[in-house]
Amino acid sequence: MQREWKAERISAGGKENGGRITDYGDAEAEVRAAAHQTTTCALTHLAVIRASGADAATFLQSQLSNDLLTLTGASQLSAYCTAQGRMIALFRIVPWRGEFLLLLPDELQEMVLKRLRMYVLRAKVTLTLAEDWAVLGVSGEQAPEALSRAGLPAPTEPQAALSGESIVLAIPGHTTRYLVLGPWETIKSHAAALGDAPMIGADAWSWLDIMAGLPTIGTATTEAFVPQMANLDLLNGINFRKGCYPGQEIVARTHYLGRLKQRMYRASLASDQALPAAGTSLSAPNLPGQPAGTVVEAQRGPAGEIDLLAVVQISSHDAGLVSCQDAPLTFHDLPYPLAASC
Repeated sequence: MQREWKAERISAGGKENGGRITDYGDAEAEVRAAAHQTTTCALTHLAVIRASGADAATFLQSQLSNDLLTLTGASQLSAYCTAQGRMIALFRIVPWRGEFLLLLPDELQEMVLKRLRMYVLRAKVTLTLAEDWAVLGVSGEQAPEALSRAGLPAPTEPQAALSGESIVLAIPGHTTRYLVLGPWETIKSHAAALGDAPMIGADAWSWLDIMAGLPTIGTATTEAFVPQMANLDLLNGINFRKGCYPGQEIVARTHYLGRLKQRMYRASLASDQALPAAGTSLSAPNLPGQPAGTVVEAQRGPAGEIDLLAVVQISSHDAGLVSCQDAPLTFHDLPYPLAASC
């Protein structure tokens, strides 16, 4: 049903690029709305994988970086890594009626499903793409009231709450934010009930992720980072006390031996610069001839400036001279502390 959801949004004026409904004709106004108003977003670029069966929890526990066995009534971030500890994908996971729902960018779902299924073997677990499901984002200070008017709960982060066939997740942000998941027809009715809140495109929603310091792993950055490089240890996306999973030895060694040389930072570029794509390399004087970092995600902010998340060599960040496309980066604080872990 994602195709129908996407087609409906396009008929409502949405512009599609790379499978995303980027905006509805005025991207600048939408990101300003995201910064100051209560808004909704049809997250048609997100896929939902359902993991069901008697062994679903133990199977996912053996594959992912976080501890699912203690996950109740909340959502969590969790990385799926190679044996070398590099993130293939980053999920937001939530338990749902004896199953697990895994959210990830649609562009990765086919590859990730194929890879996970290779390791099912005799486990009693079924992994399927929830093609009849859709995801709606709701953000802003008045989002709880908007959800209430639509007959939906408004849990506090990181909690999740069921409402009929839907589930509402509270997620981090510099403003209050929620994800509403459920069958497409149900989500469509929720979106209609929230009609007073302006609809923004995926680019403005991604800007909210950047401001929250939440990384997105897509085709340009898959297998580029160890989880700690993207601050998963600071976002409660890694459990260092759980059992083995692919890449666990590398992830644990990085944590316990303190060998992390790169971190994800929030930064900005002047408004006259071109928007860098995810995966764009950074440069710095202290590392001549080699990359000083990699752009994770970049979007235009409310004033036209470019806000971005980038994994950067700590030494280059501390030296204070890092460039993207020959333009200097200005670094900004994240909404969580880095100092204790760098």
